[in-house]
Amino acid sequence: MTPETNEKETSEDASLKMLNAKRMLEIRKRASIASARESQKETKKPAPPTDRQILLKSLVERGDEVLASAESSYPNEMRILVPRLADLIKQRKVITISGGELLQFLRAVGLRVSVPTSISVEEHGKFVSLADKLRQKKD
Repeated sequence: MTPETNEKETSEDASLKMLNAKRMLEIRKRASIASARESQKETKKPAPPTDRQILLKSLVERGDEVLASAESSYPNEMRILVPRLADLIKQRKVITISGGELLQFLRAVGLRVSVPTSISVEEHGKFVSLADKLRQKKD
């Protein structure tokens, strides 16, 4: 071997060692980032559902619409009533609440909640509002 080839091989070996060291450093960084993410996922437990979420899960038959109307009309009063209703659900004294039942309850405690309603009639496979249907018959 000539001194030139020996010198070339050592410089190639040194550059290969540097490349391998860089790759190992990148792999270690990726592994530490991945393990940090894993530990964050494990430490972050899902937050317990809010009172409103508990109530929404129990509402059926347009109950969510009644709740939204009541909250927009009476925000202060609903901040008091929602946790109370959620407590009843947590205690299993109430399982489901329909929209009509919620509306009756709210009216019984003195909250006049108005819910937008519409009457639709089926005509040729399509639903048409009653007002449009009556206009068509006039014309």
